[in-house]
Amino acid sequence: MNGLERTLLGALLALLLAAGCGDDSGGDEPPDDDGADSGDGDAVDSGDGAPAGDGDGDGDTANGDGAGDGVVGNAADGTAAEVIECDNVVPDDACDDSLRPIVFIHGTFGSATEISKPALMFASNGYCADRFVAVEYNSLGGSPAADLAALIDETLERTGFDQVELMGHSQGTGHACSYLSDPDRRAKVANYVNLSGGCAGHGVPTLSISGPNDLGMSSNHASGDNVEQVDLVEEDHVAIAGSKNAFVTMWKYLYGEDPEYTTVQCGEEMVTLSGKLVTFGDNEPVGGGVVDFFEVDTLEDPRERGEPVVSVTVGDDGSFNFQVRRGVRYEVRVSGASGELLGYGYSSPFERSNYLTRFLVESMNPLVAASSTARVVRDPGHMVLVGRYIGGVFRPDWGNSLKIDGEEVLTAENAGPNASVVGLFMYDANRNGESELGSPFSFGFVQGTDVFIDATEPRWVDVEWTNEEGQTTELKVSNWPSSENMAMISLP
Repeated sequence: MNGLERTLLGALLALLLAAGCGDDSGGDEPPDDDGADSGDGDAVDSGDGAPAGDGDGDGDTANGDGAGDGVVGNAADGTAAEVIECDNVVPDDACDDSLRPIVFIHGTFGSATEISKPALMFASNGYCADRFVAVEYNSLGGSPAADLAALIDETLERTGFDQVELMGHSQGTGHACSYLSDPDRRAKVANYVNLSGGCAGHGVPTLSISGPNDLGMSSNHASGDNVEQVDLVEEDHVAIAGSKNAFVTMWKYLYGEDPEYTTVQCGEEMVTLSGKLVTFGDNEPVGGGVVDFFEVDTLEDPRERGEPVVSVTVGDDGSFNFQVRRGVRYEVRVSGASGELLGYGYSSPFERSNYLTRFLVESMNPLVAASSTARVVRDPGHMVLVGRYIGGVFRPDWGNSLKIDGEEVLTAENAGPNASVVGLFMYDANRNGESELGSPFSFGFVQGTDVFIDATEPRWVDVEWTNEEGQTTELKVSNWPSSENMAMISLP
């Protein structure tokens, strides 16, 4: 397993709220031949990453077949006050139905989360959110070829269009190139967006986005007469797909003008979350699992829980479709079909509907555990908090700040400019009851750092995150003992 393949390992046990040119007839050529994942130690995802295809070849769409079954409770009956103010509302039903559907192919260890932030920005500018779909596959050796072909055909039939806009990131660029190598399939694609890879689109008009901070600290572009290259100066490999600047570049290329909004705009008061519950990396569906939502700001006890405001039993293929309230901070509890606890997740308040939602739980793949969760010290006296930034990696040199109970935890040692830290594991590495930061382990793009969060007595942990755009988000997290489970924070 190579370096970029570890980029999304930090998204384990978590909520994510967003990811060579061969012959399709015989399966894709190895990703090394064309994508940025090849030959230079890359590969990845929350994250939280895609909605069609769940790793077992059935090619479900992001909307989730059978989604919505088994929903108990009504989020509209919650009592928490809205914690964000909306100066502007862009409703889902006012979208521009003349814009072609978009299909995304993630990279290694990836999912729809790779592209979820730009997808929210597309919707904020009037794009129909349910037309932004993605294919998921086992990126550790599987192929999305059949699922991708089925998803594009299904999407064209559903929307009435003759062509889609195709996007691929990292390893996904190789799979895109394989699809486009077939003339009949190529005719179904109007434009191709190549995010850190070498696929020139087989003659399809192509936008290639990379930059000097991409893999190997150099640009990874496609080239050709039909290719327009754009370098993003500050973006790392993950942000090449997930950043605001990536979104602006995509929008201008596809529609010939600047977007009206470059931040996520509020949607309706009831936010639709549609997607899947899958295992991280190999994207196996967790059929029959349960996702419970609790309004954090109405909870007094950090550990005791009553009935959730919404409880969702996912379909056999891991799919779900339900609603929560806009602007409310939620705690998400994920359980398996037999009731076993799989983890807790915390995210910023949902601003608008997300049809690329992914809840990820730990894979049974031993390589994944050996790269991340198995390296973490667990103890009833401290919690393990796993951080994931959906727009890229942790970059204090780019203005990122992550404070736990008021103390900064990002440093040049645990989140340096070349470290590409996507999954940040915070825990008491030497069990001495003190935060010493540093780098107790580093594996690919997964990083451990010594942050002591006392779990001996129940309490709320204050988390404050500031991204490179100066947006600050505050989360309220329970200090669950790491001997029982981990907790994940998904940061916007």
